[in-house]
Amino acid sequence: MIYLMCAILSSGIISILMKLSKSYITNEMALLSANYFICILCSLFFVQDFHFNNSMYLGILNGFFYWISFVLFQRSIQTNGMTLSCTFQKLGILVPTLLSIFIFHEISSCFQIIGICLAIVCIVLLQNMNTKQKVYSISMLVCLLLFNGSADAMSKVFEQVGTNDNLFLVITFLVAFLFCVISILKSKQRIKRNDLLFGILIGIPNYFSARFLLKSLYVLPSLIVYPCYSVFTIVFVGMIGSLCFKEQLNKKYVYILMGFMCALILLNVK
Repeated sequence: MIYLMCAILSSGIISILMKLSKSYITNEMALLSANYFICILCSLFFVQDFHFNNSMYLGILNGFFYWISFVLFQRSIQTNGMTLSCTFQKLGILVPTLLSIFIFHEISSCFQIIGICLAIVCIVLLQNMNTKQKVYSISMLVCLLLFNGSADAMSKVFEQVGTNDNLFLVITFLVAFLFCVISILKSKQRIKRNDLLFGILIGIPNYFSARFLLKSLYVLPSLIVYPCYSVFTIVFVGMIGSLCFKEQLNKKYVYILMGFMCALILLNVK
């Protein structure tokens, strides 16, 4: 259970640090580059076999999904707030669920079907929740869901056909790092110390959230790990967002958030 708690804490810390970084950084790509560089170093520490196989191709595609989802997540926090962005990021579990049903022909349970329908209903309700105080970018949130979910789905694909998980992570972070470097060179933005500092700070929990989640799966059933990881990360981030960042949670939003959490639980019930 300690590994799962550490995974939830690490995932929440990522959201909090990204929220805090908005007031201090000027170059988002530099932050992401430093983040992925730290993840590469951490991943290399565990690699024992550098034999390139299908892990390389899957890692390249996954690296792109990591990069674009992280960019969308950071921008969504600025537009939609930390709590809502984290919710849609975790709701990306819809993508691997649908992939398992239609590509890998895994039989879905009635609970999973209900969870998918509930998530769609919550998204529709959220789209109609624009107020004078806050206008949510539903298109950005849906893109965040799709791309972050695609990154989750690549783990499912790797589980089916992959052979070297540590090398898969190295290639994933390396490709994401290269995308960031290319973006920096094209934009010609200056890199400041705070950009690199926050990138390093985010990179550490970013790597260990994945590492601790993997370790928790060794000692706990997946039906416990995945729902708890998704739901309690959202709850943790929501509490921090409300208490520390004064993000307003009106009644309708709270109900929708509860609907999302119920959907996440149902999506993991077989």
